[in-house]
Amino acid sequence: MLKQSKQNEPLDQAEIHHVLSNNRRYHVLNLLSDENPQDLRSLANDIAAAESGESPAPRKVRQSVYVTLHQNHLPKLDSLDLVQYDDTSKMVTLGDRANEVNVYLEAVERGHLSWSEYQLGVVILGLLATLASVIGTPVLTMFDPVAYASGALAVLLVSIAYQISEQGSPWLDRLTNG
Repeated sequence: MLKQSKQNEPLDQAEIHHVLSNNRRYHVLNLLSDENPQDLRSLANDIAAAESGESPAPRKVRQSVYVTLHQNHLPKLDSLDLVQYDDTSKMVTLGDRANEVNVYLEAVERGHLSWSEYQLGVVILGLLATLASVIGTPVLTMFDPVAYASGALAVLLVSIAYQISEQGSPWLDRLTNG
């Protein structure tokens, strides 16, 4: 398929939001991020089951999802290089630019921390430990306040590096690829 997007420019944020505003396109990218590649039929079955709340989904729902993925959503995602869709073999894989939308796909399960909540917690604990050491709180005076602040920054740096390595970063990709 002809790629409409320019490879050297990042996807426009409005375009990313437009792509992900459709539940079926969102589900395609989310499912492929878990298991890549997949065939069109498997994607359609999984999305139909999610939409209908039944597994397997009714035949009409599966058929509707299959047709709209094939005719509309996969060509759209392929044109942006978010997926590669071979309409002959019906195989779908993540495209070269899929990492540009990874951060938008992060779903936090109920009762779990998001990355931003975790990082906020690290900062707050680091500040509280540093402050407690400065004001002379008995157990925390064992270490210099700089040690607490440095420790919190180190934990924050490692967790951010891990998050970037897991989710990818278009900015980092451009920086490392010239």
